[in-house]
Amino acid sequence: MDSFIDFIDMYSWAMLLSIFVILGASAFLGKHLWVRHKKRDTVLSEELGIILGATLSLFGLLMGFILSIAIDGYNNRISAEEYEAIAIGNAFQRTTLLANASQQTQAQKLLHDYLDLRIQFFDTADEEQRDAIRLESIRTQTHMWKLISRIAKEHPNSVMTSALNAANDLYTAQQKTMASWRHQIPGTAWIILILFGICSNFLIGYNMRGKSDSNVLLLVVPIVTSLALFMISEIDIPGKGMIHVTPHNLEAVRVTIDHGGLMFRPD
Repeated sequence: MDSFIDFIDMYSWAMLLSIFVILGASAFLGKHLWVRHKKRDTVLSEELGIILGATLSLFGLLMGFILSIAIDGYNNRISAEEYEAIAIGNAFQRTTLLANASQQTQAQKLLHDYLDLRIQFFDTADEEQRDAIRLESIRTQTHMWKLISRIAKEHPNSVMTSALNAANDLYTAQQKTMASWRHQIPGTAWIILILFGICSNFLIGYNMRGKSDSNVLLLVVPIVTSLALFMISEIDIPGKGMIHVTPHNLEAVRVTIDHGGLMFRPD
């Protein structure tokens, strides 16, 4: 199943074409069988119509359910990016609590580096590069924690507790992102969805009553179904494809900082 999902991640356009070919072939096969068995009574045709209607209804409900799962995962990733931006912004503000100017500068430098790494994490589509960026951001957050915890030990008070909480929130926010950075739709659900599509298009072709050389309408449902499955896969892929989370909130924090907001710049 993992290899199947990886294939969808890397070759989404190939998946789109493959599904279209499979569904189109199913529809043509159904019509070919109808042509070979043209003599069907009215009762059988009505029964086939009922089966087709029920199958299409179930297929539509299944696609809607799978789409809602994918959208929930996408919304979770958006919320996680927003939470990271808030945590980083709060951490920048807490650096003003440090009494020593050199300590402020050091903390702000670490946060600048951390912010750049988190933006790169959301921007890159390469999985290995994203893993390396994540590990580097964890190391940077660890350096930030060590710096603040050392200062807190030297000056234990409620003010430094606030700074410690802000440094800890960086890691918490990143873990929330990683918890949502996964496929919401398992491989088994994809296989069932494709099988439903094959069955539905076969029945559509088998119920067609047009001429054997009139096949344009047969391609309508395979095209629409393939596009719908492609959209679902694009939404479900974390960090890849045409539909992905862009770090608008993190970039807004960087713009705010570059313009002198959120923190005090020591002379």
